[in-house]
Amino acid sequence: MTNKLLPARKYRVFFLLICGTGLYFFANLQRVAIPGTVFNHLQENLHAGAPYITALGASFMYVYAVSQLLVGLFLDRYGGIRTILAGGFLFCLGSLLFPLFRSLPVLYLIRALMGLGASTIYLSMVMEISRAFPRNYSMVIALFLMIGYFGGIAAGAPLEGCIGGFGFTGALLLTGALAFLFYAGFGFSGSTLKLPPVRKDHPIRLGNFGPGLRIRHNRILFIFNALSFALYYVLQTVIGKKFMEDFCLISSGRAAMYVSILGGFCAVSSFLAALLSKLLGNRRKPPCLLNGFISVAVFACIILMIIFNCRSHWIFPLLSLLAVTSSLGPVFISIIQETNDPSITGSMIAMNNFIAYIVLAVLGNAVGFLLRAFPPEFRNGIEIYSRESYLVLFGFLGLLSVISLVMALLLKETHGRFTKVS
Repeated sequence: MTNKLLPARKYRVFFLLICGTGLYFFANLQRVAIPGTVFNHLQENLHAGAPYITALGASFMYVYAVSQLLVGLFLDRYGGIRTILAGGFLFCLGSLLFPLFRSLPVLYLIRALMGLGASTIYLSMVMEISRAFPRNYSMVIALFLMIGYFGGIAAGAPLEGCIGGFGFTGALLLTGALAFLFYAGFGFSGSTLKLPPVRKDHPIRLGNFGPGLRIRHNRILFIFNALSFALYYVLQTVIGKKFMEDFCLISSGRAAMYVSILGGFCAVSSFLAALLSKLLGNRRKPPCLLNGFISVAVFACIILMIIFNCRSHWIFPLLSLLAVTSSLGPVFISIIQETNDPSITGSMIAMNNFIAYIVLAVLGNAVGFLLRAFPPEFRNGIEIYSRESYLVLFGFLGLLSVISLVMALLLKETHGRFTKVS
């Protein structure tokens, strides 16, 4: 991932990055909206229980996660633009097909197709940004993540309002069409640029990940990143809105608005994490520790709310605390760059993403089964989960938050310089 961007007119590169960021925006929208925001709509349309609905999110995440490994290898060989041109088409095609079917097996396949396509966007954009902005890499990545994560906002109240106006199918078709417009813009601008040659001498083999995985510090970082990422996103993308409706007795519209605001906090958090690290002399560990301590505190408070049957809107400020420290992407990328040889940096960033999304997918599946630890109540074809089921679920998530904090404490500070780790 060290190729320099060949000379081209700046506005074409800028337009390319804008369109790529737009694709990432819609990838985040699809990741958050299904099943999170449209959980009840899916249950009404498909007449399926929680494990089957959460599996729609998991089918996206499993493929997304596994594909990260291959995407990292393809990037080193083919470059970011070529990789997005292939994957972006699959993602947009799936976005248009999903609302047209009502068969669960077909929907699982379409979500897997979308996950495969979406998996190419993040790492490819990181590569292109690093080539276009070598001096301000970290802050531009943070800005890219912030804009892209606003897709999580659009997946809340705006999408809920769109469904109210255009219907479930019409709203999802509209998001798919808009994603295709950004893809077309990316393809047009990419075709006007002279791309780096394909590196035919760079082999595509999974053995390239071996040297980095043997480094203990990398394994600690991967576990911390996976848990801190999954603990927040399983709430935003899978069960947060449902929990607010079932236990906190918050209306669907208000819960969707809360999810949108949380998405905004999450979007800003990547920029804030990079800024905090820079203000502290490029120290990387403080944002990680902040995330770890806040996660433990938030899940402890939610567990107490459930134990004492406190059904209130206080869940929103608690989740807001979690959201505002949730996105540490620029910090993790910097740590990987500062503790690994340049020859394995790209593959380690891909591995970091792979593990994070695998954990999120597994956790998304586990949520569906944990919620059925106690029989749900049925209202108008929708399953309402009990206080006891949510206590089991959040007890498990709380335990994971403690493990996440322990991993954060074990990280080594780099101070923005190359640091040898074991």
